[in-house]
Amino acid sequence: MGNDGRELLDARLLDFSGSQPVIGLGETDTDAAEARAKAKDFRKFAADLETLANMMDATTSSDPDVASCPGGVSFCTGDSEDHKDPKEHYHHGPLTAMGARRSYAGQHGDGIMAFHLSQINDETPGLDFVADGGWPTLSLEEVDELISDMSLHLANLWAARAQLAGLMSRRRTNQMCATPQRTWTYDDRHGTQHTVTCPSWCSNTHTDDLDRNRHPADVFHQLYGAEASAEYSEAYEEYESWPLLCATLGVSPNSTVSRAYRVPHVLVEVAADTYTRPMDPDQLAEFIQTVAGQLDELRVMHSRLTEARAEWATRTDPTTSTETA
Repeated sequence: MGNDGRELLDARLLDFSGSQPVIGLGETDTDAAEARAKAKDFRKFAADLETLANMMDATTSSDPDVASCPGGVSFCTGDSEDHKDPKEHYHHGPLTAMGARRSYAGQHGDGIMAFHLSQINDETPGLDFVADGGWPTLSLEEVDELISDMSLHLANLWAARAQLAGLMSRRRTNQMCATPQRTWTYDDRHGTQHTVTCPSWCSNTHTDDLDRNRHPADVFHQLYGAEASAEYSEAYEEYESWPLLCATLGVSPNSTVSRAYRVPHVLVEVAADTYTRPMDPDQLAEFIQTVAGQLDELRVMHSRLTEARAEWATRTDPTTSTETA
């Protein structure tokens, strides 16, 4: 619902007699693949929207008792209750928590693993962190330890997620193996007839393979993963939306290129028209680790960018730019 009470978007499953079911999304008909791609965009939009809400919470307040800090502490919200005692002022910044209103937060509707900056009078500032239900105040070195431990914990969580994904994948494979496989025939360019049985996961229609101009090496069985894109360009050309890290499961039983193509493998389109080699499970796992490492680097760079922007904004005579920041 929008602020005016009207529906922003509605979705429903439509099954017209004698035709393929479709998903009605707004005023358009959408297939399953497009719906999943849009769902991914909506989740990102929701996350961005919640980030904006958190930023607003951190910078504004409708509470009349909350004002700027009388002691001039930059991060302090100025909560009047914490400044009543003239001998002891408790300064604290906005509360930051993970998973507000997420199901995994359970009864903690405002989120879990909360923290905020804190300081008593003119003492050394610290960071208050909800650990086992208490609020220990951490020094900078202890925050570094916490981040290190959380990074390891996150890596273990990713490993558990990968294990769960493997279990679910095997379950889906078992279900697919129980599904009748497609068998079809085609005539190659020399008029020889071939019989092909698709793997259970193959989503290709193979209509192009029926044009009597194929060689057996041209027949591919494929399953396309969810698509992702980002704006980038080459040599300062105009920025456009291009594929990014799009994966395809495939096999070409009669490939003349290499044996790697003749067994199930994954190709990743790292960027537009730039692909990895056909990867086996171990190679794909190594590739995932590499990408995960780069994501960690991007997160570090994001923090550095935020700090650099804040530092730049404090310049007394900032250099103006004709480009949009």
